[in-house]
Parts: sequence; C-alpha cells; structure tokens
Amino acid sequence: MTTILVCNDPRLGTEDWQTAEGHVLPVNELCHRPRQLESLVPADEDQLVLAIHRADVNPGAVQAAVRHLGRDPLGVATIDLDAVAEGNEIDRAVRAAIARAASFPGAGPDQIKLVPPDRATRRSFLSLGSPTYVGAPKIDVAACVAPDGCRACAYACPQDALTWVGGAIEFDVNTCVACGICVTACPAGAVANPAAVPAAIEAEIRAALASGPAGIRYRCRAAISPPEASWHQVEIPCTGMLTAGWLIAPLLLGATGVDATPCHTGGCPLGNDEELAATVGDAVDILLSFGVFPGDALPANVGLVPEDGLFAPGATNRIIDILSPASPGAKLELAVADVGSVIVDPTTCTACRMCASACPTDALGSAVRPDGVHIDFDPGMCIACGQCVSICPEIEHGAIVMTRGFDLLDRASGRRMVRHDSTPLCEICGRPVAPASMLAKIEAMLGEDAERTMAVIGRRCGACRGR
Repeated sequence: MTTILVCNDPRLGTEDWQTAEGHVLPVNELCHRPRQLESLVPADEDQLVLAIHRADVNPGAVQAAVRHLGRDPLGVATIDLDAVAEGNEIDRAVRAAIARAASFPGAGPDQIKLVPPDRATRRSFLSLGSPTYVGAPKIDVAACVAPDGCRACAYACPQDALTWVGGAIEFDVNTCVACGICVTACPAGAVANPAAVPAAIEAEIRAALASGPAGIRYRCRAAISPPEASWHQVEIPCTGMLTAGWLIAPLLLGATGVDATPCHTGGCPLGNDEELAATVGDAVDILLSFGVFPGDALPANVGLVPEDGLFAPGATNRIIDILSPASPGAKLELAVADVGSVIVDPTTCTACRMCASACPTDALGSAVRPDGVHIDFDPGMCIACGQCVSICPEIEHGAIVMTRGFDLLDRASGRRMVRHDSTPLCEICGRPVAPASMLAKIEAMLGEDAERTMAVIGRRCGACRGR
C-alpha cells in the first residue's frame, strides 16, 4: 500500500480527494512542517508520495524529514501542487508519481550530490534554508565501453566533470551539476543517475497517459511552469538531456502533445536552451517527414510500440524504425539529433579499422578474413556521436565523413560493406599482415628506406617479424 500525504489546498479540493492507488491523508501545514512525516507515515509502508506546494517548501527540510524515516529522499515521489491545474489532475499525478517511484533503482552514497541552498522559500523567506541532495551520475564499469575508446559522456558534459583517461571515465562530483545529460549521451546505458532513470521516466509517462488523454510537458528541475489542464509535467534534471526520441516517444504512447519548459526566465545557466530549441526542431522535422503536422494524430500504420524500453539508449533510432511504415521513403537531414550515417572514402582510407573499434554501438564493424579487411556499417545503429571521425588517422584527407539524419531506403538495406582491402599473408605463418593500402601509405612515408623496410613489414606479420 502507498501513503499519499497531501497538503490541504482548497483550490484543488484535496480535503475530499481519494484514489484507489493508496491511502490519502490531507495534512495541514505539510509544506511548512515536514517533520510531521515521522508521526504520519507507518513504519511498514511500502511507498510514500508527498503532494506539496513546491514554492512554499524548503526542499532540504523535506529531505531531512524523509531521511529521519529511514528512507532514500531521492526515491520518495513528490508532486508539485502548484503545477496541477485542477482537482481531477491530482489522481493522474499520483498514479504517475507512484509508477516512477516503483521504478526507482535506489541510490548509493556515490550517487548523491549535496547542493547548498540558493533561495528562501516563498513564505519563510527569512529562513537560511537547508542543503538538498540531488542525483549524481555513476558509471557502470561492466557496461561502459570507454575501454574501446568511447568518450560520448565526456564530450556531452557541459562542466567537464567526466573525462576519459586511459580507457576509463573519471568523475569529479564537485564539478558536476547533476544535469543528467550524460545519461542520454551514453550509448551503452552505463551512466546511472537516480534522478534521471530512463525506465522510471517512461513508467511515469505511461501511467500518466493511462489515466486519460493528456499532453506531456518535460520540466527542468529549476523551472517554474504554471499548471495547465490536461497536461502532465515530468520533472527531469535539465531539459538539455532531452533527445528527439524522448520528445516523440510520448506521442507513440498516446500523448495529445509534447512540450519542454527550460530552466527559468533567466535562461539555462549551462547554456542548454539553444540545444533544446535545436532538439525540438529536429523532433518536429522528423514528425513532418512522416506526414505528421503539429496537433495531428499519428498515422495508423506505424510499427509496434514496445511495452518498455522506449526511452533506452538509441531511442531516436527506435522511434524512426517505429514510424518508418508511415513513409518508407522518408529522408531527412538533422541538426543535433542522435541519428546519422557515415561515408568512407576508399581512396584515402587505409582500412586500419580504428573507426570500428571506437564505435560504441557497433554501427561500424570490422573483420579480417582470408580475402582481406572488411569494414561494414549499419545506419540503423548509428547515433551520430562522431567518435569514428575523431579517431580516424586519415581524417585530414576525408577518409570518413559523418552526417546527421536518416534515409529510410538506406536503413532498409541493413548492414552493408563500406570498405574492403586486400591483405598480404605472412610468408611464415600465413596470417594477414596488414591492409594493402596501409602498407602503401607506410611505403610512401619511408621514401628511400622503403625497399629494405617493406621487405620485412610487408611480408611478415607482427608476430613473425623478429624471426
């Protein structure tokens, strides 16, 4: 059972409000006296939901009260009554909050960041406030593909709190602002932030829409968003973490519209407002490419929507695959979306395979076979991270070029060969030596010493050159 503590609000009629989701208990002065929780919440209660007026609350004091109950403050569902338009929307908000809390994976000590108070509450403006805890990222080493060269989270971090060092990601909690951008930037799902769990956000949205038609509005943690009837607000650390896939996904789940509210009127302190605008533009363009105009219902012939995992890594590619039956020939260039394609120039590529080794999604793959080196590419798996381009030793000669966007006819062909080069075999053991184009490149660089050196490195593999 769930205990739902609701701050009395005559505007919303919370004193008479009931739900089948749990036990509702209206509480006077809940926003200003959170220590009441200790006497109101049963010790054996499974879940706790707090419906409070966010502008009146000292969040640190609420978290302290929750900790006194022996609970993780990041795992307690909180509803901002100031963002609920009318009484009948509270039920939707509670169902959504319970679903999100049920998907909360827990937070270890290394996933919590202490944030000092930056403002007083609306009514207790003389209060010095209390520090609050927010979710901080943690890297799952077993899932992380940094040892293969992936730097996606480090490239995306606006504060340089994540850095790639010797095949591992190092994290500076003091620099981190807990924006959640690394969560959606990671192609392997290896970044875990308890305040931005994709599965939990998806569970909240699904539960909100199960209560009836509504729009979904993503709201930055620092945003002040007025309530609006038939809209459910989903709080995330920063709207800069949104992808085109996350913006479109609620529509596939039945949302009547999707919106995103950036930080506040002063603009995003991380400079992500422009990034959000570009992401929204890409999401709109994707929908338009499938014949969906703002306010239109989705075509009836879209693909099957999965029961879960819609917000997992690769969400935008997954969304495009679902929409593809509506317009099989759709083709589109995008600005910032995590969808792309690569072109390899055989005249300058030396088939070194470094691009494939750095690809975090295996969109680029490679193999050395008896007939030579093979490099292949699957456009349906590319997230346009650009790491193949940055690692290419022949990038100055245009050996590989990445573009953002998609071509459904190209995607329909699946994985295809993008580079093949013959490979001389070792005169001793018979194993491949190196791609012929790479050997030609080395020979050209050696100049006068080429003949003598190539007689060794061009005829024997690395293991046999010392024989």
